[in-house]
Amino acid sequence: MLSPLRKRAGKRLREPFGKAGLTVAVIALIFAMLGGAWAAGALSGKQKKEVKKIAKQFAGKPGPAGPQGPAGPAGAKGDQGAKGDQGPKGDAGAGGPEGPEGPPGPTTAILPAGETETGLWSFFQEGDSIHFVTMSFPLRLSPSVLAPAWNLVGVNGSDEDCPGTAENPKADEGNLCVYAAALENASPEIGIETYTPDTRAGATVEFQRPGAGPSYGWGSWAVTARFE
Repeated sequence: MLSPLRKRAGKRLREPFGKAGLTVAVIALIFAMLGGAWAAGALSGKQKKEVKKIAKQFAGKPGPAGPQGPAGPAGAKGDQGAKGDQGPKGDAGAGGPEGPEGPPGPTTAILPAGETETGLWSFFQEGDSIHFVTMSFPLRLSPSVLAPAWNLVGVNGSDEDCPGTAENPKADEGNLCVYAAALENASPEIGIETYTPDTRAGATVEFQRPGAGPSYGWGSWAVTARFE
């Protein structure tokens, strides 16, 4: 026969929740241990709520996060993909705006003082005894400058006022130097003032044929404007 004290202890174990409460507690324990998916399959909605409530009470707190594991090895390089099709050509862009007009460039028709200009000359004659060779200056001499001094330099020769050659014509200031690279059966007669209407624009040389046979010659010239 149980003592009154043991009777009261057993009653406390059975009656705090009642029969239904004890069943829920047992199921909650199973739910906490084995997971809710299997244990809660036959419970009613109310019982499921009770189970979840009790499970939360008895569930332990999550432990601290473990240390991060080492990085895994790099995976193998994948195969290169196929080249894609070329895209369509884009439309031409619109033209840019027109830029401002630049300043006019320097132009002159007068050979500056101290500057030199050069050119070539040649002739061939067979029947006549006289032949004229005209040399035009690309840039005119200044109107205030007198006609340059004439100097005709023979084949492969040079002169005090004409230090150049037929291949590299030069002229000192205020001189016109005519260089002969070849001269055959010809006697030059300088006629810059006689045969040239404007001595600032060019010069003329008269060649006479002293003997029988053809007469010919060619060469170069240089003129340097003098300082005013």
